[in-house]
Amino acid sequence: MAATEVLGRSFSDALYERYCDFDSTLDDLKNDCDIVFFVGSSPKKTESGLILNASTVVLTDERISHVGDPHAVTISCFHVELIDISSNAFSDWHEISLLLSSLPHVKTINLSFNPFPSDLHILPVELQWPNLNTLCLNGSHIGMEMIVELLKKTPNLEELQICSNDYTEISSDYGFQHGTLKRLYISNNNLTDWSSICYLGRLFTRLETFIASDNPLKSFRSDDDVTICLPYLHTLSVDKVQVSEWDDIIALTKLPRLIALRIHMAPLLKPYQKDERFFLLLGYMKHLTKLNGSVITANERETSERRFIRFYSQQDDKPQRYFELTEKHGNLKPLVDIKIRAPYLINVRLVHNQITHDKEIDVRQTVQQFKKYLHEMFHIPLTRIRIFHIDDVAFNMGICGPEELKYPQRLLHTYNIHDGDQFHIDIKQDPPKPQYSSRLADTSRNRKKSTDTNLTNSSTSSDDDKTNLSLEISPFSFDSLQKLAEQNPPNQTTIFELDHICPSVDKNIQMNDEDDDLLLAAAAAVACNNMQTK
Repeated sequence: MAATEVLGRSFSDALYERYCDFDSTLDDLKNDCDIVFFVGSSPKKTESGLILNASTVVLTDERISHVGDPHAVTISCFHVELIDISSNAFSDWHEISLLLSSLPHVKTINLSFNPFPSDLHILPVELQWPNLNTLCLNGSHIGMEMIVELLKKTPNLEELQICSNDYTEISSDYGFQHGTLKRLYISNNNLTDWSSICYLGRLFTRLETFIASDNPLKSFRSDDDVTICLPYLHTLSVDKVQVSEWDDIIALTKLPRLIALRIHMAPLLKPYQKDERFFLLLGYMKHLTKLNGSVITANERETSERRFIRFYSQQDDKPQRYFELTEKHGNLKPLVDIKIRAPYLINVRLVHNQITHDKEIDVRQTVQQFKKYLHEMFHIPLTRIRIFHIDDVAFNMGICGPEELKYPQRLLHTYNIHDGDQFHIDIKQDPPKPQYSSRLADTSRNRKKSTDTNLTNSSTSSDDDKTNLSLEISPFSFDSLQKLAEQNPPNQTTIFELDHICPSVDKNIQMNDEDDDLLLAAAAAVACNNMQTK
């Protein structure tokens, strides 16, 4: 004991530090002073001076290796029913015996992940823990012989947890039967043979719930009679096992009271979808009322059985359960395989540069969004895209032709698009740039300057004067010249003398090309005026 005390803390010291009034000392506890340990609700004082006014004590990962003062523990934990001392340093079964003997009303104790020795330790014959209801020894690597030794001291135990203990085989019932244990947790071990499960059934004769997930069980079949080994078992968890045949599922139907099953992952179920696993398992196991945590309704039961019939009606090798269900529901024909697709996804053809692309588009988008999609697909400038919709059926019937998608915010579904319709993508042409000669440009600029000057000088005139002015300054417009050509036949020549047009012009002045143009324009103006007066 001295060596043990040096290596770790005592349970009584850890209890004091976690729950005691910090102004008091542990010596006060021994002297029956008014010191109160508390958890949760308000503390309660007694004549002995100490009591924990709570039903739970949690001291995990506190390096506890021994009890300390058993008298202090008995007084302070008088009303405690659950103690969690997992992940500590307990390694001596004598200390565990002393601790349990110091906890008279404890019903649940968690001793998981303590470094207990794996060899058998024979406990005193007179030692008994009749109040213990739940014992947790997960990850403690305790041998099954020691487990049986502890079971002999707990006659009223109803739940045992021995997960993660590296068990590979249970090959004996150890000449002992425990008649009160109802719930056994043995997950995450290395059990491979169903016979190990049957031996545990013989060891715990009243077993009702068996949690054996994360074990590499290769089969649910053995030579043992499960009606004898597991007669009261109603809940079984065998998730993440290695079974690969439906005959193993059929073997589970022989358990007389099995109504709840949990099995998600197994090589047997891997090829099937989730819904297929559901109806196949229910089809085989007619007594199940809960599968993978879900309560099975009467409607789900009937639907699953009918799907089971349709599934195996197309198989050559039919199980016996198939014929049982056909007697109940009749021979059912396979349902038509209908592919249901969302109505807003339409298969269309996109045609650009005489190349067709088959695409699925969402008709809930706008024309502008559709153009952005085409812009990314064909690398066409967004502002130059033109889209023409062709209703395949109506176009072939000659009812309507292509319809351009002009409105950016209009939704595509409003164009009544169907599967097989076409969208022709075109590119807007750049508008041609006007080309003017330099002489015409100069003439236009001069005319504009003259017009601006006349408008400025006559800004105070009436609207009629402005109208007359506009008529006077444009007598040689294209329309006037065209009328002039129509009124004068080609063989008739009208002669205007320069003196009549510009009498003030000096005849000896040399004129350049621009002056010639001005004289020609003036001549045209006079001709137009004469024609109008006539």
